[in-house]
Parts: sequence; structure tokens; C-alpha cells
Amino acid sequence: MKIVILALLVCAVFGASMIQEDGKINFEVDTHPESSIGFTMKGKVNPQNDEDSSVETFFRLAEQLIPLAQSNLKDNKEGSSLQFYRRFCFLGGGLGDAISICGYANAELWIGWRVNHDGGLGLYNVTYTPFSYLQGGLNVSAASYPAEVSYGGYLQVYNLEVPVNFLISESQICWDGDFFLYATQAFTAINTNLLQCQRSIPDMTPWDCDRVQGVQFRHLTFDFFDGTFIDLLPRTCITF
Repeated sequence: MKIVILALLVCAVFGASMIQEDGKINFEVDTHPESSIGFTMKGKVNPQNDEDSSVETFFRLAEQLIPLAQSNLKDNKEGSSLQFYRRFCFLGGGLGDAISICGYANAELWIGWRVNHDGGLGLYNVTYTPFSYLQGGLNVSAASYPAEVSYGGYLQVYNLEVPVNFLISESQICWDGDFFLYATQAFTAINTNLLQCQRSIPDMTPWDCDRVQGVQFRHLTFDFFDGTFIDLLPRTCITF
């Protein structure tokens, strides 16, 4: 009983809650519940109906929740985003995007789902992970078809994940859920992209290129606040 009470107190302090009701998992988590300003993510997971599984991110100002973005598991498993993006090129001219040196300023809020299946013989094991993160940064890139490389600095304001696991066997149904709030941090990174370019030869128009996102390599990392990891919903099983 003392352990249960302690777990409830920890969840209250960190503004996180998760309950199971009618076969659904409902959750609500907050980045800074002790502050008058923060970000709140709330939603529900229904393993029997993807249409009924959704997550939404809010900007919390005092007691007011201002909706920012929403994602439904069935409609958009890759997630949705709000993005601010500016690009300033110092070299390009008539070559367009094929050969250029540019600076970027960007900020992005992402919300979405990750779904992992890991079942053995006679088992159905699936983890639904709604996530939301906000980050922004500045970087400088150099492009020479067919590749682009950039280096920049970024600030990860918050990164939330709420993995919910369901395990179904021939004799049991089990579920549990966690709360991950990763460290607020600044970091530098090297980014690589592929360029897919085209141009009109008769008109000799500048190269127009699409970027295929590649790999990000983090270089230096500075943590401002430690992360928080809570067992929101201890494993519960029904035997039949």
C-alpha cells in the first residue's frame, strides 16, 4: 500500500496520470506542472480500434489549454507538425539548389505515434508510443549535387513519450504504461541529406532539388534539466 501511495504522489508531482477504462488507456502528462507555463499531452489508446486512438498537444498558460497539434493513429502514423522555416543562401545564383551554401533557421513541433510489434508463438505483443517534441535551431549547409551536409546548434525544449504495452497470450491479457520526459538540452549536430535535382535544359533554368532526409550525428550535448521516467501504470494481467 505504501508503494502505491508513493507512486501516486510521484505522478501527481510530475503532472502525469494514466488509467485503464473499458479496454482503453487514457493518459495526460505535462512537461512542467509546477510552472504556470508548459506543454500538456493527452490522449487515449484503444488496441481494438485505431480510429479511437488519438493524441493531442496543448500549450498550457496558467489554467488555459491552447490546442497546438493532434494526431490520430489510423490517419497519420508518421505524425503531424507545426513548423517555422527560413533559408538564406550565400552562394547559388544560376545554379539553384545543386551547388549552394545556405543558412537555416527552423523550429518544429512534432506529434505522432510509433508502433512496435514483437510477438512469439502464441503471443501478441504490441507497444503504442504516442510522442511529442519541440525543438529549434540554426545551421549552415553546403550542397554539391547529389549530397548536402550541414552543421548547426539546436535547442530541444521538450521530448515526451508515453509507451503503452499490450501482451495477449492464450491464457492472459496484460497491459502497462510509462512516462518518459527526456532532458531539456542544447546540442550540435551534423546532418546529411541526398539531393534529387532537375532542370529544364532548353530554358537553362536553375536546378530545382528535393531533399531526402539522411542521418543526423550529434556532436556536443549540454543538458539543462534531467529527464524524468515514471512507471505510470504498473503491469496488470487478467487470466482466463
